[in-house]
Amino acid sequence: MSDNASDTPVPQLSIEQLGVFQIFTGGGTGTGFLIAPTVMLTNCHVVAPYRKVAVELRDRQRVVGDVRRIHPRRDLAVVELAAPIDASVLTVASSDGLQSQQKVNIVGFPVGLPLSLTEGVISHPNQLLDGQHFVQTDAAINPGNSGGPIVDAARQVIAMTTCKLTSADNVGFGIPGSDVRAFAESFRGQTAEFGVTCPSCEALLESATRYCDSCGSDLESLELDSYFGGAEVHPVVAFVEDGLGKAGIDPVLARHGALNWSFYSGSAPIQIWSCCSEHLCFLSGLAQPGKQNLGPLFRYLLSTEHAPFAFDMAENMIRLSLTLHASDIFTHGNPEELTARVAAFIAEADRMDDKLIADYGCVPAPKTRLSFLKESMK
Repeated sequence: MSDNASDTPVPQLSIEQLGVFQIFTGGGTGTGFLIAPTVMLTNCHVVAPYRKVAVELRDRQRVVGDVRRIHPRRDLAVVELAAPIDASVLTVASSDGLQSQQKVNIVGFPVGLPLSLTEGVISHPNQLLDGQHFVQTDAAINPGNSGGPIVDAARQVIAMTTCKLTSADNVGFGIPGSDVRAFAESFRGQTAEFGVTCPSCEALLESATRYCDSCGSDLESLELDSYFGGAEVHPVVAFVEDGLGKAGIDPVLARHGALNWSFYSGSAPIQIWSCCSEHLCFLSGLAQPGKQNLGPLFRYLLSTEHAPFAFDMAENMIRLSLTLHASDIFTHGNPEELTARVAAFIAEADRMDDKLIADYGCVPAPKTRLSFLKESMK
């Protein structure tokens, strides 16, 4: 970390090389950035109340991250990764000396899109809002950008994206780099598995207590139980993640927001979501039809032998699907049978994309993980 240096020459790095990655939880998605190969910063509201999150790399592989420290008042969080990421670590600069009209860029994953960069200027370097100071910018901020870096011309982090005013255009805010840097420094040497920063004295709280041991502040309004107790588990989430576990899939790595999961089974991409209060949907886009053997292919796809699974086609994509009624999850006489059905779907998707390509001349789907496909078909 270094002081702000706006005159530093711009490093010749593409945004793909920057250590900025998408974070997935059971509540939604956001952005985080590396300050060390195994340490990432993001917003508290991106990760809380989850203690484990998934970080997606450029090749769509995911790494588990442990939430080690959060600062709810300042909306900051530290995530420690299970394995180092090979990407450019970002430097958090001081926010002292920032100027209005100074050019900045916001890097992140707006509305779930791939890594993107928007540009703008600092509208106010020290805007007071709700008793706290922020860097105000006119650069576009959208859901999914939260927790990502606002960088200057030298690609140094001068603020962390946190929010925008929904009632106005081009009014977004970032947590000043000086505050971000102080929070990161407070994590150095932390031995506690998890802690919450006291909003009054910045001491680390290691349990859900009414009063801060260091300064005596009343912490009731902070609702510490929600952070130390973890996320409440929805019954549908418990059912799906039990099935994922039985299929050998880490549920943390599969989470893609509320009642939504996405992952790979071998080479096959799989999505699971609750489309409404009544249905739970499982879908895998397997392959695209080739130019020959279409008759045998469609007879095979329409065969009843695949039940309880079914094939359909959308936009020239052959898809394997399974739909469960939500009431069955709670009233089925043999819940283990339903859980086994989930695991069977995951295994069948991995088997079926290989079969459609090898036996019927189909073409891999755009999202097929080709490296796994090549290994399975040797």
